[in-house]
Amino acid sequence: MAHDDPEIKRLRARFVCVRLTRMNGVDLRRFEFDYDTTWAAFFLDQQLNVYSRYGGRDENKPEGRMCKESLLQTMREVLETHDHRSESANKFDLPIVQLPTKTFESPERIPLLSASHEGCVHCHQVREYRMLQSYHDGNFQRKMLFPYPLPKNIGMTVDEKHGHRIEKTAPDSAAAKAGLQAGDVVVGINNVPVHSEFDIRWGLHHAPDNRQVVVTVLRRGAAGNQKPLRVPIALPADWRETDISWRKSMRSVPFPLATRGYALTRSQRKDEGFREDQLAIRIISVRGPGLGSNLGLNKRDIVVAIEKSARHRTFDEFRSDLLRRYKPGDTVRITILRDGNRVNVAATFPDWFTAENAVP
Repeated sequence: MAHDDPEIKRLRARFVCVRLTRMNGVDLRRFEFDYDTTWAAFFLDQQLNVYSRYGGRDENKPEGRMCKESLLQTMREVLETHDHRSESANKFDLPIVQLPTKTFESPERIPLLSASHEGCVHCHQVREYRMLQSYHDGNFQRKMLFPYPLPKNIGMTVDEKHGHRIEKTAPDSAAAKAGLQAGDVVVGINNVPVHSEFDIRWGLHHAPDNRQVVVTVLRRGAAGNQKPLRVPIALPADWRETDISWRKSMRSVPFPLATRGYALTRSQRKDEGFREDQLAIRIISVRGPGLGSNLGLNKRDIVVAIEKSARHRTFDEFRSDLLRRYKPGDTVRITILRDGNRVNVAATFPDWFTAENAVP
């Protein structure tokens, strides 16, 4: 699309374009993004300061959070900002560029990656090695499981064809309680300028742990003019948490599940008497210390509920749900079907652990 669409091609001619197909040698302090995504774009000035980031995905289809219209919107805004920097700075009272972050200088500076990996470095491997490194360095934190929170995590749904205009707010959500409204155009998250949905997510990703974020919006007044409005939002404790089952990097989370399984197929569900919308995860092995052995799971058990939730899940979604619901020390309660009988089992969610120091 970026090559063939005439509108994108016309605007693209105003940029110096560079395509990177692997992460070897990339400056991670500057080129930071969601490394599990399919595609990402950076818009920079000649000093490589970042105006905006574009891209992102969620648990649905890989390109679901990208479209031609929002990409064009971001490109136009970046060009306007670049052409009128001082005017834009005064108008929005926000910094123009996003500065580099504090992290490893490049993938090769991650000790575990340097020691274990040869050849092309893929994006998801950067995130996986950073997670493994943080665990082995004793710096792993649970919030690392949930990077780049979606706008809906704080109650905002954005117009996908615009990219950062609020389409609606969820009732009783943090955004609605703070007074954000449909039609507001998000132009800042704390001190991060916003020209795309992914800028919103980048700003939320870097929000401090004090559970408050300031969202700057342009709101149209009665006279039709737009004026900036800074809106502080109080965030709930679990606001970062979302489905991570789609993330390839989830395979390197330091979580000792100690069991393997799969969701019953359609024919198996029919034979076992399960509806297609029901949770039915058959356990095929339990090995080593971890949650599965803590729960006393056996081969051939079928997991049919987590707490009271029994909706259909794949095995990866089941694992994601465990990580969303619990943290080390919490009591995990699930229901299994064993030899035709429903059995409730409970155990302690284990401490973070992995014996791995390399990515598959």
